[in-house]
Amino acid sequence: MKGLQRLLAVLALLLTTSTVALAAYPLQVSDVAGRLVRIAAPPQRIYVQNGNTMTALALLEREDPFARLAGWNNSLGDSDPSLWRLMQQRWPHATQLPLLPFDSAGHVDLEALLRLRPDLVLLSLESRPAVEGGRIAALLAALNIPILYVDSSRNPVAHLPAMLQMLGQVLGREAEAQAYLDFYQARLNAIQQVAATAPRPPRVFVEIRAGRLGLAQCCFSQGNTAWGYLIEAVGGRNIAKQLLPGMTGDIALETLIGLQPDLYLMTGTQRQRKGARTIPFGYDISVSEAEQAMTRLMQRKGLALATQGAGGCVQALYHQFYDSAFHIAALEHLAKMLYPDRLAALDPDQTYREVLKRFTTLPDADFVFHISRNHAGEPC
Repeated sequence: MKGLQRLLAVLALLLTTSTVALAAYPLQVSDVAGRLVRIAAPPQRIYVQNGNTMTALALLEREDPFARLAGWNNSLGDSDPSLWRLMQQRWPHATQLPLLPFDSAGHVDLEALLRLRPDLVLLSLESRPAVEGGRIAALLAALNIPILYVDSSRNPVAHLPAMLQMLGQVLGREAEAQAYLDFYQARLNAIQQVAATAPRPPRVFVEIRAGRLGLAQCCFSQGNTAWGYLIEAVGGRNIAKQLLPGMTGDIALETLIGLQPDLYLMTGTQRQRKGARTIPFGYDISVSEAEQAMTRLMQRKGLALATQGAGGCVQALYHQFYDSAFHIAALEHLAKMLYPDRLAALDPDQTYREVLKRFTTLPDADFVFHISRNHAGEPC
């Protein structure tokens, strides 16, 4: 009899839990574009336009961020091949998912997208003008397939919390989202408290994907986007912001020689194009490989003159942090560069490892995300 009572109690609990879960749908969420979107039921067939969004899903769907995907645009394999290899190691079946290219200009095979039978489409915020200015938005709306705009690149610090909270609601992973955001915000607050005491904002120049067009080119940068916002989040002044008419562009080396930034930062990536000579930050490389690539970049004509204001020291950092839910490590790296005396004990690499260990099931593996060199070839 007691056994029967216990069984009935368990069944009642399960029914109650199921009722609560069902009662949560349909729900209405606000996406990163500020649109209110109705989600009729828990999504089970998601299409993801930006493969880098998988870092956010790895925080929420910790056992398997690919489990609910119907297909995706694997831009991750191009932009961050070493992280994609790590994800394949953890989730080998991800390689079997249908691939469907979908760029920010809205170019996509609509029939192929519909054949995936998605019940939710996650699109990059930068693609919104093309999506809503063409056939895509109207067609998906007519078929009751919701679109949610996401972003962790255009404005990483402002948009990541909103994106994770929104996806946490939609996927029923609110606790996972909040746990990570509590960690993230505590780390960011600690940095910003130090930055607030600086006598003036340090002036920063960031050379994006240094060597992306070879060793003869310098100096491509970003203004009001991506790395520009990451710099500002830790109290730095992004000098490219005042120089670029748009979000990105080249700045003459002669201009930098005249401005003498307090910090000269290069970003590096394993993303390769013909003729590229970038610093191959990420997994599966050695410090010596990164140093050799950086040394070649520092030997470019005139660069020594542009870095005198930084004491001849050049810092270099993993580029893909700009489009990653794990970018708290980048913020710590930047803060330690800007306020070395106040933040000497900060260990950004350990922070990154803690993120993966506590909030994902990605394996631990060796990586190189940061190096610094002076023109004598020594760390600085």
